[in-house]
Amino acid sequence: MPDLSRRRALKLSSTSLLAALAGCGGRTGEAKNTSTSESATETGGPTTEESAVQTEFSLEESALLKGGELVVTGRVENTGSSSTEVTLPLAVNGRTITTHSFTLGAGEQREITLTGSPTTTGTQPITVAGTHVGEVVVRAERPDIVRDVGAHYYPWYGAPLHDYRGGEWSLESPSTPVLGNYDSTNPDVIEQHIDWCRQAGISWLNVSWWGRNSGHDRRFREDILGHPRSDELDWSVLYETVGQFGVDPIDLSDETNQRQLVNDFEYLGEHYFDRDSYKRIDGRPVLYIWVARLFHGDVAAAYEAAVEAAGVRPYLIASVPAASGLGTHPILEVADAVTTYNPYTVSGRTADEFIDDLQSGYEKWYRSSEYVGVDVIPTAMPGFDDTELTHDQRDNVPLEPSAERYERSADVARHYADGPVLVTSFNEWYEDTAIEPSEDHGEAYLDVTAEALAAAERSPPTIDGETFVLSFGKLIAESEMNPDIENGRQFSFMLDELTIRDDDGQARIDLDVGTGSETVEFLLGSYGPESTEENTWRWLGGQRDTAIDVPSLPDAGEIEISGLAPAEMDVALKVDGDVHDKTTLAEGSGSYRLELG
Repeated sequence: MPDLSRRRALKLSSTSLLAALAGCGGRTGEAKNTSTSESATETGGPTTEESAVQTEFSLEESALLKGGELVVTGRVENTGSSSTEVTLPLAVNGRTITTHSFTLGAGEQREITLTGSPTTTGTQPITVAGTHVGEVVVRAERPDIVRDVGAHYYPWYGAPLHDYRGGEWSLESPSTPVLGNYDSTNPDVIEQHIDWCRQAGISWLNVSWWGRNSGHDRRFREDILGHPRSDELDWSVLYETVGQFGVDPIDLSDETNQRQLVNDFEYLGEHYFDRDSYKRIDGRPVLYIWVARLFHGDVAAAYEAAVEAAGVRPYLIASVPAASGLGTHPILEVADAVTTYNPYTVSGRTADEFIDDLQSGYEKWYRSSEYVGVDVIPTAMPGFDDTELTHDQRDNVPLEPSAERYERSADVARHYADGPVLVTSFNEWYEDTAIEPSEDHGEAYLDVTAEALAAAERSPPTIDGETFVLSFGKLIAESEMNPDIENGRQFSFMLDELTIRDDDGQARIDLDVGTGSETVEFLLGSYGPESTEENTWRWLGGQRDTAIDVPSLPDAGEIEISGLAPAEMDVALKVDGDVHDKTTLAEGSGSYRLELG
């Protein structure tokens, strides 16, 4: 049972947070370069009977890495008529890190250098003998990074956006952040998040965005990007598709939806894309589209109009369901990369099944991406648990988050990452995917991120097997086959059986495709298997080319497909881009043979 008294103690106001944030160091005013003191009796500074000690100190550097040496230099003078004992404590954020004591003779002046290593990160005040000298920014040191790591980031905590449970919004999560029920606009919270990202090797935060002039938009533009240390990370927009359109699916042939997309891109181009700290891949600003599977209709035309309004073509990352066929989503016509926000199906998969699904899903995408012409950006996550959520009614089966599970998912994600990887999430507490330090897991998730994602070397996957392509002449809308369906899939062939024979007529593969097979993988251009009590099948479609991977192909022989064609059309058999054979499918059921070799 969570310690609720501890949670209440962590409900910090913006004033108390300055002192309570571990490593943030409260701001006490503008930094000063020098200080002079004639007496510091009340603060434990230099003292003498005649109060005749004068000091003047300044910082050598105003920024350093954690573990680095802070250097303060200055002068101490005894203007009195007798010698005196002088004690000079050097303090960072009120914590003494070194003390220098000596005897100063009458009329004596001495040059002093004080050094020490701050133990916490953040912008912190420096004092010598209780007198303010200036401020130092102590940054977390980054690990030795070998790849780009991004994480999804949520700026919605604290009134007026998310202030659930009377301000104790973390009661909506199974875990408790070490910062308590923080306000996302607090500059010290933002600074601590930046330092934790540095510590974890995260170089990029993908920020939830809910439209122009929304509370999220203002927080992103003004509080986050306006922070004096924001340029230490890259930032990008996580486009909240459902929040922007409020419908499922989203028909981009509709004029209203087209206008929404165009206006949003125009706004993003004006306020975000040209910023120096905005994330770029291949020199183009990154735009992440959440649940991009919702886009239907004339996606390509609507997207081109939006790109023209933005004045730049973003590097578009489309988030689609884990392991779904890449060719079945219209957004892939214009996307540059594919990813998935939540690779857990929230349907009760065990921990081992989750990792197995992750492995097979990314392998399928990795192998099929060359046919679609997109990059694959794998996602790692520690688990999923939204059972404490009350402001949004759900009924999902949790996958208990843990550092061990996160490391296993990171190992898989890294294996299939030719480029960057993404983390779900930095601070989505309601679904308990946050890697931000918590009372429950401490900094364990940061350590995993640094060691298993940012700094770990990778052995590229070994791809076995051979792939052939069935290239169909038409795609038939599901609505043409069933008038009751408004927005459906695009079909080319309903495949019942697949047989591959060598030139002696021996069957190498004889597959009832609806039941699936460990030896045959439909890489793209197909939907999941379906069945009735009498029959099983798999619809091919989503795009005209269906790529199928098998352990091997005979040098000569034939491939036979049996099933139903929704209309008369041609089909061609291709291997390594070369056409081996063509035939014509008749509308209705039939079997067709295509020669290899």
